[in-house]
Amino acid sequence: MSRWKLNNTDRQLIEMALQEDLGPNFQDVTTLCLFNNQPLPREAKIISKHKTAVIFCGTAIITAILDYFNTPFVIHSHFQEGALIPPQSEILVLQCQASTLLMAERTILNFLRRLCAIATLTHAFVEKVKPTQLKILDTRKTTPGWRHLEKYAVQCGGGVNHRLGLYDTYMIKDTHVDLLGGMEQALKKLPCKESNTLPVIVEVRSLQELQTVLNHGQNKVDRILLDNMSPELLAECVKLCKNIIPTEASGNLSLENILAVAESGVNYASIGMLTHSANSVDISMQI
Repeated sequence: MSRWKLNNTDRQLIEMALQEDLGPNFQDVTTLCLFNNQPLPREAKIISKHKTAVIFCGTAIITAILDYFNTPFVIHSHFQEGALIPPQSEILVLQCQASTLLMAERTILNFLRRLCAIATLTHAFVEKVKPTQLKILDTRKTTPGWRHLEKYAVQCGGGVNHRLGLYDTYMIKDTHVDLLGGMEQALKKLPCKESNTLPVIVEVRSLQELQTVLNHGQNKVDRILLDNMSPELLAECVKLCKNIIPTEASGNLSLENILAVAESGVNYASIGMLTHSANSVDISMQI
């Protein structure tokens, strides 16, 4: 897993989530009424109640959330980031003031359930294609404001991050090609590799578009994206690109068909459902 740490957007998201729960005055009126800020050290256990194993992701999030309360805390984690947690297992123990635990509980669990879900689904795809060379990629189909966190969860599950946004990769898609009147016209506008520091990916929909890229774009293109292709067409395109340029499959990929896609010899598969369709995992806190 590459080096990763929370960025400013992540911290703003955490602050927004806490304010959403605690309001503009940053308080839990019930906890304030019952305990009146009196010191009451407690331990809380975070437990996976999921019926199947899940991938752990989120220690840095827990730390960042608890930091907002300005009270001492200790985290004793039984699992590292990216580890497989057996069903019905204790994940970690928090030592903290009871009032802080009560105020932070739901925000912590909301983040953990989402991030562990993405990591777990990614892991399922990675396991499916283990006999092959295929690398599992994410997409830009992320929750607004969550992209950096969700792409980290993909890493925890063993996946690889695709481009972060529209700013770090040239990516010619079908819309660009259609607006410009054809693939050759689009390729002409790309910079050559010698004068370009950003990766270049070109999406193709047919053998004809692929041949155009191979004929006119080899000195400009780093990867070819084979979009929404039948298994037969995908295999034919991969064969044409072998030892020439890396390939990426995309469109309608699932756990049911990903191994067949991998067996075509394609290098990468970008899968939107990693982040837009991961089902929440069952994680709870016992105080």
